[in-house]
Amino acid sequence: MSHDFESGFFVVQPPWHGLGTVLEDPPETASQAIRAAGLDWEVQKEPMEAVVAVNGSYRAVAVPDNYAMVRRKVENGVTRLDTLGVVGQQYKPIQNIDAFRFFDRVIETGLVTYDTAGSLKGGRIVWALARLKNTMRIIGDDLVDKYLLLTNSHNGSSPVTIAFTPVRVVCQNTLAMALKSGTADKRLSIRHTATAAARIRDVGEYLAGVNRTFDDSAEAYRYLARRSINANQLREYLLWLFPDPEEGALRNRARGTRDRIIQRFEQGFGTDVTDTTWWRAYNSIVEFIDHERNSGNADARVHSAWLGQGMQLKQHALNTALQLAA
Repeated sequence: MSHDFESGFFVVQPPWHGLGTVLEDPPETASQAIRAAGLDWEVQKEPMEAVVAVNGSYRAVAVPDNYAMVRRKVENGVTRLDTLGVVGQQYKPIQNIDAFRFFDRVIETGLVTYDTAGSLKGGRIVWALARLKNTMRIIGDDLVDKYLLLTNSHNGSSPVTIAFTPVRVVCQNTLAMALKSGTADKRLSIRHTATAAARIRDVGEYLAGVNRTFDDSAEAYRYLARRSINANQLREYLLWLFPDPEEGALRNRARGTRDRIIQRFEQGFGTDVTDTTWWRAYNSIVEFIDHERNSGNADARVHSAWLGQGMQLKQHALNTALQLAA
């Protein structure tokens, strides 16, 4: 297990990345969720000092407008202190319990349940994933579940973010959302300021359009599932996404990536429920990102698939597929 992945839970089904523990029943409140995920700790913003050598001794000197984010975590009755990052004067910490309370309101409706929660990068990034109870049928028995993903950083690297996250059931691929032309990114970002807690509690307007947003994506997925793709089009698609650089070693790597994706297109998860379509081609790329890329580091795979370069590549792959399939 990666040393950066400290804790986390997954409900019923073991995760593809092999991290965390599996619960039989989902937590019902934010308090239950953070305890189950091992996130029942807090962070504090502490003034920073530099230790300077002066005449054979050391003296502490204040570092103006710089603060250390320090985690206090009790383990076996002993308080452990970890520095997670450096932030500025205006930065306001958002505790795990406060971020997770966003889900309390939607879970009370009975339409959403906790699915996973945990921390990455030694506690610097915390996430919770909640599943909506109605599933999207793309074609035949090919289903996509709807999720809401909440992330919070404790090192100043990113705001609290709430995003729509579709997951293909047959392979557990985490898909990108399809955004209609002219629409904005559907992520809700809340900066770490004095008003952050109030904004987390007041997200009704954002959630009102949740099903409409997922319906737009399902429409795009179904379009790809109706459009056939041949071998030449698949090679063109992959060359567009993974072009050959000038340097020989990197060119070999790009070619190897394309070959592995073609193999997944032919033999990967879900090939028994899809024809040779652009939907299958897109999912071959997503499967490669989620299940093979960074295969030696499960923590890096999780972060990339949900939040980092992997998710950006999925979005680019989806947009490109929709353009080339037209």
